[in-house]
Amino acid sequence: MMVARLLLLTVLIAVIVGLSVVFARPLLGLPAAPSAATGSSPSPTVAAASPTPVFILAPVPSASARPTPTPTRSPTASCPPVPSGGRAGGFHALSDVRVGHQPGFDRVVFEFGQEQGPQDDVPRFHIERAASFTAISGQPVPVQGNAFWSVRVEAASIADQSGNLVYKGSRDLDPTTTLVRDVKQIEDFEAQMVWAIGLAQLECPRVSTLRSPLRLVIDLPSGP
Repeated sequence: MMVARLLLLTVLIAVIVGLSVVFARPLLGLPAAPSAATGSSPSPTVAAASPTPVFILAPVPSASARPTPTPTRSPTASCPPVPSGGRAGGFHALSDVRVGHQPGFDRVVFEFGQEQGPQDDVPRFHIERAASFTAISGQPVPVQGNAFWSVRVEAASIADQSGNLVYKGSRDLDPTTTLVRDVKQIEDFEAQMVWAIGLAQLECPRVSTLRSPLRLVIDLPSGP
């Protein structure tokens, strides 16, 4: 009899505890207990997926275009022969030699004074390539530059026919022009006069003559 009472008391206590848990879960903020009828288990809570970060790549700036360098003139390998010119006969004294720069070329001028008549012209001249220069004495004459032109003038001298010096300027010009590095007298003997033109590099001359006064003009392509 005593045992039966203890079992009954135990059952009552279990029922009371169970009911207390059922009614106390909502008050404590706990999820409701699973239904015994369906036997379903609570679905696991799935954490909300964090948004996948999107990386936007900034455009890589293209390398700024470099200006195309202005092409330089190709080195002159050779030049055609320069035709001889001037008037044969007569005699002319050299009065001036000068070198200057004009846009696009360096200019060398040999001046022979005023013409002696309407048919007069500069004395006969020959302009040729040269590798070196030698004086009448046989001694080599140094000329500045890497390429050379020889200017030979016939029936001409730096003095007149009486031996009076007409050209009193330098016989070894050292111009400041970029291309023409040297203009030097090599020879003046028996009315044969030779001058050397030394260049920084080979360029082909453009030769012309002018009047009043008579001038032999040699233009050589150079920078601006």
